[in-house]
Amino acid sequence: MQVGGPLPSFLQIVDTAGENTCGAIFRDGRVELDEAVDWSDGQRLVVVPVAPPLSPIDPSGHVIIVGFGLAGRCVADLLDSAQIPYVIVEKNSATVATQSALGRRIFHGNVSEESVLMEAGLASASILALTIPDEDAVLAATSLARRLRPEIYIIARTQYASKGMAVSQLGADDVIKAEHAVALQFYDHLRRRLGVGGNGTVKDRTD
Repeated sequence: MQVGGPLPSFLQIVDTAGENTCGAIFRDGRVELDEAVDWSDGQRLVVVPVAPPLSPIDPSGHVIIVGFGLAGRCVADLLDSAQIPYVIVEKNSATVATQSALGRRIFHGNVSEESVLMEAGLASASILALTIPDEDAVLAATSLARRLRPEIYIIARTQYASKGMAVSQLGADDVIKAEHAVALQFYDHLRRRLGVGGNGTVKDRTD
C-alpha cells in the first residue's frame, strides 16, 4: 500500500467498521502489513499511529528533575515509589527552602547554566526531566545537556507543538506537549459526553 507524506514508523490499520485491525510498519515510503488480510478491493481503512516500543533506560544513575511544580512532583512521586534517587533544580527560593527542610536534595538555580547542571550531577545522571513551563529554558537546557552528556535520556515539556519539534531537534528523546494533551482531553471528554465511538459512529448513551 503506497502512501504519501510523513507517517510514524509504527502504525495500526483499522477498517472503517472497526471490526478488523492489523499492525504495520512504514518503511521506504510504503506501509508493510504485519500479516495477511482479507479486506476487499476498495475497502476504506483508517491509519492510526502507535507508540513504538520503548528502549529500557539504565537506572543506575540518578534523575535530575528540573522544576518542582505539579509535573515535577508527579515525577518525584514515581521515583520515590521505584526507589530511584533524584535531585531537583528549582528557581523558586521558597520552594527550595521548603523542600530542603523536608529532606529533599534540591538546588536553586537556572538550568540553562552549565554550572547548575553540573552541580546537580549531570556527569553521572541517567535521566534529565525538564518539567518547567519555560520553553526557552527547556530549549537551552536540552542543547546544553546533550552537548555535555550525549548519552543521557532527556524528557522535556513544552507548551506548543512547534516548540516540541524544536526541542526534539536539539536532542530531547521524548517531549510532552501541553497543547496535544489538552486537545486529547477535549476529544476524550466530548466523545464520551456525545456518545460517539472511536470510529465516528454514535453509540447508545448509558450515562
